[in-house]
Amino acid sequence: MMENYDRNFNQSSIQSERLLWVGLKYETNLRMSDRTLLKLIASDVVIDQAYAWLCQKRSHYHFNNEVWQVRRWWEEKKPQLQALLRSGGYQFRELRAIWGQGQKIEVWSALDALVLKAIAIVLTAHLKPHLSLRCFHLAGSGGMKAAVREVAANVADHQFVFWTDVKGYYASINHQILMGIVGRYVQDEAVLALLWGYFRRYVNDGSKFIDITQGISLGCPLSP
Repeated sequence: MMENYDRNFNQSSIQSERLLWVGLKYETNLRMSDRTLLKLIASDVVIDQAYAWLCQKRSHYHFNNEVWQVRRWWEEKKPQLQALLRSGGYQFRELRAIWGQGQKIEVWSALDALVLKAIAIVLTAHLKPHLSLRCFHLAGSGGMKAAVREVAANVADHQFVFWTDVKGYYASINHQILMGIVGRYVQDEAVLALLWGYFRRYVNDGSKFIDITQGISLGCPLSP
């Protein structure tokens, strides 16, 4: 009973925060979108591509996993999912925390993973003109080999090459700051609400539901 109460409380709290965030003004003179991004995310082309990705990525999952139910009833679930996305009523479920080899992994439900992939497909194209050509970790940017070639081409002009990393960087990202940055390039309120649901998630660790108030979820389509 207490677990169900905590779950309902967390759902209500997160939904309230999402609605509050959507109502905020990011900056003056921002032009509101005509929901073009949301239409693309819910389109047949993008949803079908995301579904194909889901089938491939979770083809090895246990036969009792929900992904097989999604695949079995996909022809019925697809229009329902698209309708929810277009209406702005889609909400992410809680994540499951799984421990393995000394680390905790957050697992999204099958439909949530599919929606995150659809968002990633659309936002990748939408944000590409604003991203540095030296973000070599992005798909199609050359990866590690391109990064090494870039260093080799410039190392003669510099005495030192400095490599750095920030411990727990993704786990410590401030949601409000990140949403403020995203809001400069994405003005579709429904898409921003979906992104807020991705940031401000909650995780079921088997005994309680945990609100995540900072950091982003790794190991999903929207992860770096």
